[in-house]
Amino acid sequence: MEESMKLLIDLQACDREMGDLQGKITEGPLKMKELEEKLARMNEEYQTTEQQLEELKHDKRGIDQDIEVIESQITKANTKLSNIKSNKEYKAALKEIDDLTREKAKLEDKAIEFMEQIDSLSDIIEERKKDHERFHEEVNHEKEDISRDMKTWEKTLLTLKEKRGEFCEKVNVDLLRKYDFIRERKAGRALSPVFNGVCDACHIELPPQRYNELIRGERLLDCPNCHRIIYWGDNAQFKEKEAGGEA
Repeated sequence: MEESMKLLIDLQACDREMGDLQGKITEGPLKMKELEEKLARMNEEYQTTEQQLEELKHDKRGIDQDIEVIESQITKANTKLSNIKSNKEYKAALKEIDDLTREKAKLEDKAIEFMEQIDSLSDIIEERKKDHERFHEEVNHEKEDISRDMKTWEKTLLTLKEKRGEFCEKVNVDLLRKYDFIRERKAGRALSPVFNGVCDACHIELPPQRYNELIRGERLLDCPNCHRIIYWGDNAQFKEKEAGGEA
């Protein structure tokens, strides 16, 4: 019984390590996708800001054109003013020039506002460009690290699968079937040590008679609560096996 339990402890350690590696291998592409999505979002934000800048510049050009038109109108009005004879027409021309000058001043104020917005947005774009380039480089490095790690994990997983096959060949067929049945239904943990009469998996105290029988080690026993295969956790040989599995 003791030899069978040692094999099962080794097998469980192997299975748990395989499970951890499989989780990492599955997680690798998801991490890559997450990084790519974040990079895409940064790129989209950068492009949106650039588009806003272009729109501001377009609006600024429109205002500049309007200012040029008004300046031309003011020049014409001043030219016209010198040729006016009637006092009434002179006053009307002065009013026209005054209205145009006020309109020009409003547009110039708007142009200044646009210039300030353009300068501010240009600074933001410059910073975002640096951030984007820096993050893009970080993403590439991280993706390379993930790809390298995944290759290592996949190689290790193949080695562990071979190792598991060797353990399975040595375990009794019925016992192996029972172990796999429990493992699939108990989150990958089919075995549990018992310390001071308490199952380490479900933390329920065993009946004294069952615990004494477990210490004697005459046959394989199950936890009456979680139904995992249990073994005496203070057994020196089992402890050695657990330490080897953790290493």
